[in-house]
Formats: sequence, C-alpha cells, structure tokens
Amino acid sequence: MNISMYNREFVCFFVVELTFVIVLAYVCLTSHQTVNHKTRIHKQARSNHSVKEENVSPEELRRETGQSCVFPVHSPSLVPCQQNNLREKRRILKEALPWLDLETTLNASKTLLPGGYHQPLGCASPQRLAIIIPYRDREVNLKILLNNLHRVLQKQQAEYAIFVVEQDNSTPFNRGVIKNIGYLEAKARCHFDCFTFQDVDLVPESERNTYWCGARALHHSRELDILKYRIFYKNHFGGVITFNETFFSAINGYSNLFFMWGGEDDDLFHRLLKKEMPYEFSRYPRYTALTHKKDPHHTKEERAVYGKSHLRFKNDGLNSMGRLYRLISVDYKPLYTRIYVSVNQTEVLTQLKHYGIRL
Repeated sequence: MNISMYNREFVCFFVVELTFVIVLAYVCLTSHQTVNHKTRIHKQARSNHSVKEENVSPEELRRETGQSCVFPVHSPSLVPCQQNNLREKRRILKEALPWLDLETTLNASKTLLPGGYHQPLGCASPQRLAIIIPYRDREVNLKILLNNLHRVLQKQQAEYAIFVVEQDNSTPFNRGVIKNIGYLEAKARCHFDCFTFQDVDLVPESERNTYWCGARALHHSRELDILKYRIFYKNHFGGVITFNETFFSAINGYSNLFFMWGGEDDDLFHRLLKKEMPYEFSRYPRYTALTHKKDPHHTKEERAVYGKSHLRFKNDGLNSMGRLYRLISVDYKPLYTRIYVSVNQTEVLTQLKHYGIRL
C-alpha cells in the first residue's frame, strides 16, 4: 500500500516536471521565431530587393524600404519583360468614346490601377515611366489619345503611369510651366526612371516607337501625317520627347516664360546644345495629328523671349517654380492621374521683366 502510494506520487511528480519542460521549450521556440521574424523585417528595410513579409502592409513596406510610391511596387523576383511582335504600322482609333465606354474597351478594371498605372503581368519592366500630358479644353483629343496610348504602352510591356496636368482657365496657357509641374508632381508620387512629355493631339502610328529611356534624350514625333511625314524643320524638338531624370534636371527642365505658343520646345533644344547633352530621333517617328482649335501664336514675343535664352538657362526652369503655380487638386481616375493647377501669370511676367522683356 505504501509502495503503491509512493509510485503514484513519483508518476505525478514526473508528469508535472515533463509538462514544465515542454512549456518552457515552447516559450523559447516562440520567442526565437519572433526575433527571427523581426530580424527579417529589419533586413528587408536595409535592402530594397527583399520580398514583402506576409504581415507587413504595402504602406509599411514602402516606408521601411525607402520606396515611397502611391502605386504598388512589383516583386523583384519576376523575370524581365520581353518586347515581342511589335507592329511597325498600327490602326489608329479615332473615335472619342464616352468615358465609361472607354474604360470598358480598355478593360481598365483589370489592366490599370487608379491613376492610369499599369504593371506588366508576370514580368518586371526594368524602368518605370511617367507620361506627362499638358492639357486644357481638349477632351476629344484626350479620349482618342488615351485609347491609343494605353494599348501601345501595354503592348510594349511598359510599367507606366499617365499624368494629365490641367491648367485652369484663369490665365493664358503655359506649356513649359505645365510640363515642369508634371515632372515635379510625378516625382512627388513615385520614383520614375523615365519622363515622356506627350502632346495631347499626337498619336503614335507604330508600336516599335518605344517609350523608353536610353543613353540619350529621345525625340519620338519627328514626322507628322499633316506634314506628309516631312521634317517640320531641322531643330524641331517638340511633340513627344523622353528624358531620363538626370538629363531633365541637368538642363533645368523647360523655360517657364512662354505663354500660348510653342517656343518652349525650341528653347529646350537650345538647352540640350548648351549642356552638350546627347539626343537622338526615333527610328519609327510617325504620328497622326488630331484636329483641334489652334492656339494664338505671338511670333514677335516668342523671339524676344527666345533671344534671351543664354541669360535664362540657369535660373529659369525647375529651380524657379516656387511661386509659379498652385496645386488645386489631384484625382486618381481610372485612366489617368489628373493634376489640376493654376499658374501665377503675375510672377511669370515679373521674371520676364527681370530679363528686360515686357509682354
């Protein structure tokens, strides 16, 4: 009887001890896993190439990895995209569809994220592209351009976002300021490797005219159908142009001092020459020009501003934007990001007077 009681007490003691050891081991193992999990996250914060942890939100991931972007960042494990079966001549779609029909025909709910952002499916583009469209009162042109441009860019396997920078009607249109705004506001929302400045009335006729950053600034739209594909003039560098970030900042962007006319394009080409920046022309430079009401063209004033280019180059551009515009609103629409701004005409005229120009 006493022996039996002793055995029972021994067994109970052994079970308690074993349970304590198991619990202690579990606690240690759990703590070790938690430390490892945190360590992985901190390592990820030091490296911008790690895959997102399962329980880390996209916002936390961008903050930890230093990748501040309002659009999703693709996984670095994806294979590089390949551009295959690009057509030299494509059919231009010229119908201005209602917005909802346009979103449907472009399958925007599946191919685009809000803001007109697209990532290729199953592969990674090595460059992220910002398309900047200066805009005011040309809705028909914008609809036709978007219907064509989204198709071309997706066929080229581009990762891109389209920014339509719209100037309000309170002052004359200023394309140089609007283009500079597009560059600055796009950069404020995501890192982009390439910046294409795209006129709203020009539609690419070839899928091989790739929107891509190389070692040179690229002029895409050298030949237009309305000119029977003849070169407009030798130094024409307007319409559709792509820069990498380094080149565009090095030339201080566009001049801010041209109202209504296209002199900012000629001034930009002068800046390229001044800085000895390399440039090239697309091998597939044909574009269809859409019809629209022509803007006023003040030749005398344009020459007066352009003639002072050598004096303005260092101080008229991206680095003099401080008081030139006011951001009214940003709207992430299904097909594009709308950036709505007003331009301070008084400040522009003040800068012109500084160079001895009175309009």
